[in-house]
Parts: sequence; structure tokens; C-alpha cells
Amino acid sequence: MATASKRSVTKTSASAKKFSQRTRATEKHYIPSYPTKLFIYKQAASKYWWVRYFVNGNAVRKTTKTESKREAIAFAKSFYDTVTYNQRHGISATLSATSFAACLKEMLKAEKAKLDRGEISKITFDNSNYRYEKSITPFFGKMEVKDIDYMCIDRYLNQLSTLSLSASTITAYLGLTRKVLAYAARRRLIPSVPEFPSVKLNDKPRGWFTWSEYSKLWRNAGRLVGKKIQVRKYYDDLGEKQTQYVDANSAEFKFGELLRNVDMTEDLRRLIVFMVNSYIRPTDIKFMQHKHVDVVRNRNVFLRLRLPPTKGHSDPITTMPKAVDTYNTLLQYHLAQGLIGAEHSEDYVFLPQYKNNRDYALKQLQRQWEVLMHETGLATSPAGEERTLYSLRHTCIMWRLMLGEGVNTLALARNARTGVDMIDRFYAKPLSGEMNIEMLQSRRRKRTIYDGDVDIFKVDSSVT
Repeated sequence: MATASKRSVTKTSASAKKFSQRTRATEKHYIPSYPTKLFIYKQAASKYWWVRYFVNGNAVRKTTKTESKREAIAFAKSFYDTVTYNQRHGISATLSATSFAACLKEMLKAEKAKLDRGEISKITFDNSNYRYEKSITPFFGKMEVKDIDYMCIDRYLNQLSTLSLSASTITAYLGLTRKVLAYAARRRLIPSVPEFPSVKLNDKPRGWFTWSEYSKLWRNAGRLVGKKIQVRKYYDDLGEKQTQYVDANSAEFKFGELLRNVDMTEDLRRLIVFMVNSYIRPTDIKFMQHKHVDVVRNRNVFLRLRLPPTKGHSDPITTMPKAVDTYNTLLQYHLAQGLIGAEHSEDYVFLPQYKNNRDYALKQLQRQWEVLMHETGLATSPAGEERTLYSLRHTCIMWRLMLGEGVNTLALARNARTGVDMIDRFYAKPLSGEMNIEMLQSRRRKRTIYDGDVDIFKVDSSVT
């Protein structure tokens, strides 16, 4: 055993010695007028000149890919400029100033400035950073931006496709990648942004509620107010995982493991009416305080909601008249319960008791909504679309398109803080001609038909 061990050590030592001989500098030259920490050298293992520079006690080296000493010296000077530039800007010395990671670092400084100016939200900024760190930088980080082409991006797309991400999420990752390359193009590090592979998006709008379904929601939400519902997980006889929603005070047999208790509140019942009459998003619930709400009573009765900006929109929202009654009812309820005081401008409109944790407040409403969906059997639409709190906003917009007279789509989109394209692709996706049959079959009393600038004839619509 001792002999074998000795042989092993001897062999390893010989290998290390051989490697040292191949990598040891056989010729070395310093660069005139530059620090002595910068030099070029040759080694037995390579026919090319190499450049080395010491940064903060660490040696950074790179091949010049040339056998010409003159070209190697020119390369070393350029290498020195790149490394010192990276040092000044906090970029790793092992990265080129024209690498993807270096461009990303500089671009994020510009994005941070946009955040400070209020041009983008903190959520948008944080989400972008998360995606860069999670997937984009590990793939592209060390690449030179000039080397990133269609095939390279296509390989990244193929990698994303193995992660079971939705088409919209994959598109978002590609969009963030394109953003860095566009920044590199503006800095003239690349002549143009390379072509990107396309990803087919299938829009999946959430379900909405008909009038009868909405009435069922309202009635059951009222019936559940004040109850504590247990959410329990268990396995049925076939070994399938099931969920049980059961009143904590009932004598009904309770299966499996208790996950949570959900207190059903008056706030959910009022929220259902409020959202169907106000166009707001569920995220608005977290931030909406009484100071954001103005009750307007003139020729029209409505609430003016001056909410914090969402998704790049900051215009006030005007509601339907019913939202005014619902708001006032909830306000009086919270006052009677002692959840808010007489001076309540800084209090939140929904679940004000969770003043210091608004994410939890929204989560509580979402959990109550899940219980309500189970109780009503309305969790999915007849077309199989998922119904979440967001479906109440969809219902609001759909009802305006169906029931409103001469609704201007642009005005509707502006008031709902969205775009006309989004109305068409998502909110109005279920809208059919039959839903607006009266409008489609309506006639003006008299009309003139034109051919260019010339009147052809006038017709009395009563005879057509």
C-alpha cells in the first residue's frame, strides 16, 4: 500500500511539473509608459502572445490571438483601457466593457433614474431585476453583445421553453433581453438590434359574470358574512388530493389537515358591488384610501377615484352611481365597528384593520373569494375560463359594452386605465353581435348616403 501511494504522489508531482513548464512565461515584455503590472508574455502551451494585468491583487489575463508582438502590444493597451474602465464603473475585471453584463449594469442605472423620476413603478423595476438575475444574465452575461445573434437568442428561447413558462412570460424575458441590446445599439456598441424569434401568444381572458351569476355571488357573500370557514386538505378513496371548505362551527365531519381559517367579512360583499361598478383592479384595493375618493353629486352621481398610478396610467376613474351607495354603506359600517375614526382620510377603504400589511389585506379578500367560488360553483365559466377577483373588473367593462348606449371605446379604456387594444383582446373577447343586437339593428330616423362628396339619395329609415 505504501509503495502504491508513493507512486501516486510521484506521478501527480510529475504531471504538475509538466503543466507548470507549459504555462510558464518563456518571453515577457512590459508596455512602455504603462504600469509594470501590465505586460505581454509567451508560454510553451500557446503560439499566441498573452496579456496580464494585476487588479486588486488578482491577475487578469487574456489571449491576444496574435503571434505579432506589435499587435499584441496594441491589444494590451486596449485591454488596459477596458479593465480600468470596468474598475471605475464597478464592473468585474473579468468582463469586457462591451459584454452583455456590462451593458446591463449601465442600462439598469438608467432604469433606476427612471424609477426615481416616477416614470416606472418599483414593482416593474424589481420584477425586471429579478428576471435578469434569474435567467437572462446567467445565459448572456459573459457574451460580447456583438456576438449575440438570432441563433444565440433562439438557443435561449429553447432553454426557456423547457421551464414550463407561459408564452406571455417567455415573451417578457425576450423583451428584457431586447432592451439591453437596444441600449447597446444606442451606445453604438453594435450596429443594430439582431432579429428575434417570434413567440405566438394566445390571449387568455378571465371569465366574467352574467347578471344572474352576479346576483348569486351577492346573495351568497351576504349569507357567509360573519362565518369562519375552515379550508382542509385530504385524500379521497382514489388517493386524489381534495379540498374541503366547511363552517368551523358546524357539526359536519371535518376531513384531513386544517390549512387555514378564513373569516368571511362584509368587505367582500361590498367589494363585489364596488368593483362591478368602478373599473378598478384588485391591486388598487391595497392602496385605495378615503383620501383618494371624492363623492360627486351634480347632474351625474359618481365617485372620482384619484388612485396612485397603475400600469403607466394616472387619470382619475369615474364610477357608476351604484358605487357611491356601496362606498357610503361600507364607510358607515367601518365607523360603527370602530375600525376607522371620524378623521379617516388616511384609512383604507377595504379591510382598514390591516393598515400596516396591505399585501395581507388583499390576500385575505382573495381567500374569501376562493370560499365564495366554492360555495357558488362559479370558479370557472361555461367556457372553462378561470374566475378570480379580476373577473369583477372584466364584468364591469363587459356590462358597459353590452348595456351602455353609444359607449366610446377610447373613453371607456381611458377611464378603466387600459388601452383600446387591451379592451379588444381581453375584456371584450366574449362580446358577440347578439349581445348588442339592438344597437346593430338600430336605425336613424333619416340618413343621407354619400358617394365621395356627392349625395346619392336620402332615405327615410322607416321604409327600410
